[in-house]
Formats: sequence, C-alpha cells, structure tokens
Amino acid sequence: MAGAVLRRYFAAVLLAAGKGYMGKKDIVDRPYFSDCERFAELMNVALYHGERILRPENLILQRRKYLSLSSAYGEMERDVLMKDAGHNMYYGIEIETESDYGMPQRVMVYDTCEYEYQIKELDRGHRSRKEYRSYRERKSRMKESDFLLPMVTVVLYVKEGHWEGRSRLSQMFRAESMELLGEKLHDFVFPLIEADYVNPADYSTDLKEFFQAMQCRKDRGKLRRLFQTEAFQHLGIETERVIASHLHIESLVHKMEKEDLPMCKAFDDLMREERQEGKKEGRREGKREEKIRIIRQMIREGMDETFIRRITKCTKEEFAAADRPAS
Repeated sequence: MAGAVLRRYFAAVLLAAGKGYMGKKDIVDRPYFSDCERFAELMNVALYHGERILRPENLILQRRKYLSLSSAYGEMERDVLMKDAGHNMYYGIEIETESDYGMPQRVMVYDTCEYEYQIKELDRGHRSRKEYRSYRERKSRMKESDFLLPMVTVVLYVKEGHWEGRSRLSQMFRAESMELLGEKLHDFVFPLIEADYVNPADYSTDLKEFFQAMQCRKDRGKLRRLFQTEAFQHLGIETERVIASHLHIESLVHKMEKEDLPMCKAFDDLMREERQEGKKEGRREGKREEKIRIIRQMIREGMDETFIRRITKCTKEEFAAADRPAS
C-alpha cells in the first residue's frame, strides 16, 4: 500500500514538472543526485578512476543561495553541492539537458561564488571576534593562516548524444588571442559526464540502471528487454521516477500515475497497447486499400460517381483517391 501511494505521489510530481525542465530538476533530479551514496560513486568514477576517495558517511549536503547568480542564470542555487568533511573539499554537480556554449564561464562563476561565500564566512568570524590586527588582514578579509576549501564542479549531461557546448574556457576565445598570449592566458576546464557514453558497469549503485536506461532511450525494443531484467524489476521508486522523467515518453508517466503501476509494468503495458493499436490501424488501412481498389475497378467499368458512392458508401476523399492516376 505504501509503495502504491509513493508511486502515485512521484508520478504526480513528474506530471506537474514535466512541462518545464527547471521544475523537473528541482523535484526529480536534485533529490536523486543528492543521495550521498550516488553522489560519492558518481564523483569517484568521474574524478578518481573509481577509487573510493569520497565516502558517503563524510558527505554533507549544502544549501547555498548566491544572490549574484539570479540575474545571470535565473538560479541562485547550485543543483547539488556537497561538503566532503573527510578531506575538507566541496563538490558540485550541474545537471544539464542542453549544451551550453558559455558553460566554462558559468561553472567558474559558480565556483567563485562558493569561494566568496567562504571568504565572507571567515571575515564575519574574524570581525565578530575582533581578531584582525592589521589593515592588510581587513582588506584581505582573511588572515594569513586562513585557507579556503577547494571546489570542484562536474557537469552531468543527461540529454541524448554528445555535449555540443564548450568545456574549456579557451574555447570561448578567438584562436589568435590564444596564440598571442600562450601560457600567460590561464585556461579552465570542467569535468564532464555524458550519460550516453559512460560505462554503466563502473557503477554499483542504481546509477548503473539509470545510465543503462539513458543509453536505450532511442530503442524501445532494447529498453523493453532492459526493463524485463531482475535489476529493473526491483528498482526503488525514486530511481524509477528519475528514469521515467528522462525517457521523454509522456504517456508512460501518465500511465504510472493513473493506474498506480511501477515503471516497468507501465512501460510493458504501454508497448502492448501500442502494438495492438498498430495492428488495428494496419487492418483499417488494409480495408481502406481494398475499398479503393474496388472503387477504381468500378470507375474503369464506366460507373458514375453517384452510383459508386451509393453502392460502396465511400467518402469523397476515398473516391478522389481511387480516381487519381496510379503513381
């Protein structure tokens, strides 16, 4: 009973958010990728060749609002921001469904906002405790003994195909500028994960099933076979809803909600209904073609339109189709 209630709720929020990606990201994607086990595994594979550097028990979800971002990007929050208390570092995920030519600069701004936040926190503490001893410290807003925590942002591209935006700051400059300045012009590159091109076998959490499903989006047959496997038959509801939201099959989400069905069962039923409808359409088309063949024969026999339409009960469109010269 509880599972059915949760499925109804998750399918309802999917429908509410499905019309706009921002809503879907807030309601579906952010909670899914904010799970500490998934987040740790995603970062470990993307940054550390699968070695368990990040550990779920050391991760602390952060909520930040950077007011300076709202006018530029329409958002004040990072998609997902975690603090790794074990290594004193910050990690972020930006979830994208469209390529972005300005993404290197955007990620730089996100990271800079986090560093500014850290400096403000240091400055606030020093001022409240009256710890500054020189103009240099006050100007710096930090003491020489202070350090910032490093910030790394990974871009997760969940749309089909390759990322077609830029991934390096140097790609945003003209080639002649790069040649003139050379190494004096510092570059910036962000780590990129393309959902269609990761190796799902690198993951042991349900990210494995997530990426497997993403890589079958364009092939309903492969997707159906995938959904029949044991792993997909026992997915959690949260994983089902994030997969369903990125399959771009709106009728699937409707079916999950209206009929209280798990994703795999809803998809299987949907495929069966589509096949049945296809057969019906094929039979209807076959009957229509036979009817037109008969009408065409009657026209060749010299019968007039009024007589033919009265006998065959055909429409004007069907008669016109039969009366056209064969191509």
